[in-house]
Formats: sequence, structure tokens, C-alpha cells
Amino acid sequence: MKKSIKYIIGFLLSAGLLSSCGTVVHTSRKATFAPNKVELRINVSDLNYLGESELTLSYSKYLGIFSVLDSVNGTVYDPTNVKKTRIEGIRSCDHRLQKALYKVVEEFPGAVYFQLVSNQKEVDRLFLGREVKQTVRVRAYSFK
Repeated sequence: MKKSIKYIIGFLLSAGLLSSCGTVVHTSRKATFAPNKVELRINVSDLNYLGESELTLSYSKYLGIFSVLDSVNGTVYDPTNVKKTRIEGIRSCDHRLQKALYKVVEEFPGAVYFQLVSNQKEVDRLFLGREVKQTVRVRAYSFK
């Protein structure tokens, strides 16, 4: 009885090992004619330079958790009148920058492409907090 159990277990293990070495081919009859990747190639010669805008933010951060926005684009921040703009190309910046980006869109309403030129932060360290002044320069372009 014990020998037969050993033979059965040995047979099952060897069958499992040998079956894992086989290849399985799946075929699909569905075909899509849409391309998997779409590219839009834009050269500098295709763009028309409209101008450059400077955005400023100043905020305070306390205990590394709480942050208070002091001014946006040189004016005192009013939380009851918030203007937010999201530009896809300028995603790498701070989320607070969305409250300052409206200035670029208002200055250059015909712009299609925006380029982040510089992002400068000045940090003044305080006891249990810090004051941050952020200056961002953005260039605006349109298609010819």
C-alpha cells in the first residue's frame, strides 16, 4: 500500500513537471485596425512664439503638514475668489501652481503650446515652519 502511494505521488509530480514545459498558443480572431501608437511630430519651425510670462507664488508651510497660500502672481490670495487652470504640459510643478497658471492663459489666449522655462524656489527656514517663494517662467506658442 505504501509503495503504491509513493508511485502515485511520483507519477503526479512527474506529470506536473512535464506538463509545465509544454507551450500553449492562444489565437484570437478579433482584429483591430486602429493604430496602437499615434505620433504628432512638431518642429520649432511649426510654432509661433507669443511671449513669456512670469508666475509667482508665496506660501508658508508649518510642521511639514499645514500650508497657507499668501500671494499668487503678486496679489494677496483670496480663497473666496479662486482661479485655477490646468495645463497638461506643465504637470511636473507643484499643485499650488494651478492657481497661478490662469495668468498665462489670460495673457496669451491664442496659445496652444506652453513650455516651462524655469522653476525657482527660495525657502526661508523658520522654527517649525518655512516660507517659500516660487517663481516660474512659462513661454507660450501657437501654431503657424
